[in-house]
Amino acid sequence: PTCRISGATAVTQASDPARAFGEAQWLGEDEVARLCIVIEELVANLYDHGGVGRDEEVILSLASEPKGLSITLVDPGRPFDPRQPRRKPDPSERGGGAGIDIIRSWALISSYEVTDEGNRLDLFLPLAS
Repeated sequence: PTCRISGATAVTQASDPARAFGEAQWLGEDEVARLCIVIEELVANLYDHGGVGRDEEVILSLASEPKGLSITLVDPGRPFDPRQPRRKPDPSERGGGAGIDIIRSWALISSYEVTDEGNRLDLFLPLAS
């Protein structure tokens, strides 16, 4: 599925379909939770740190692969390649980069590029089953 999200409820607009998709794929509770946390962190970071305005749209796509799930996000925010080394967090920052560390440890970043449509991030979330 592909969904377009924006506004103050963008995280919920992304995590609800992610949960439904995971459940439709017969994922276990832990795998669904991991999928939702990765999606929530990605979307929250776009709006909190990535320069995406509340009225700007983010496109989220999910697909099933033989050994996991593919996640694609396209956003109009500032370019940010999550494969690059993380800068030392500012102590005043909420979370201090914990979200990107979770994403990096649970998902494989397949590609990142800046396109005419915006930043495009492709990830693969491996599944145990």
